[in-house]
Amino acid sequence: MTVVKPSLSADEHKLSLTRLLSLDLPVVVSSLLLVGAWLIGLPTLLLGYLPIGFGRIVFSGPEVITILSVVLVITLLAGPLIGLRVIHFRSILAQGVLLHGQVIRRFVTFAEFRVDYVFQHHYQPFQQRNAIRRQRHVEARRSLEPGSVVAVLVHPYLPERSLLIELYRS
Repeated sequence: MTVVKPSLSADEHKLSLTRLLSLDLPVVVSSLLLVGAWLIGLPTLLLGYLPIGFGRIVFSGPEVITILSVVLVITLLAGPLIGLRVIHFRSILAQGVLLHGQVIRRFVTFAEFRVDYVFQHHYQPFQQRNAIRRQRHVEARRSLEPGSVVAVLVHPYLPERSLLIELYRS
């Protein structure tokens, strides 16, 4: 078996922030929770009731306060998490350098697909893991089999921050 190294031209491995965020499970779950909470909290705050179909659920004063407290807690937890993930991915995309790495392990759970890989940065070995929400067409890629040589985008000053490009490309 011959090992084919992927080319390391930057134009070939362009990743978009939108694509990264759409595959990132913490961002997807946090976004859904945030939107769901505000879809319940906003009508409750403005109207005092929740319109459902042809009827409505009317809340008392203490119930409105409880619902708004839950919405606030979800917002305070999910909002910063989404912001930190955006900053994380943006820093790698802006400053990252392309290196060769090797896939060592794949793991599939109910909700996510994880790939462990190794690479060397300044003669020091690093082992990292990237996880995305399940995508069957990505899981079927032969280029993500253990032993495959892959292109890795690595933050030059924080090599613990890296992205396995093949995992995120469309």
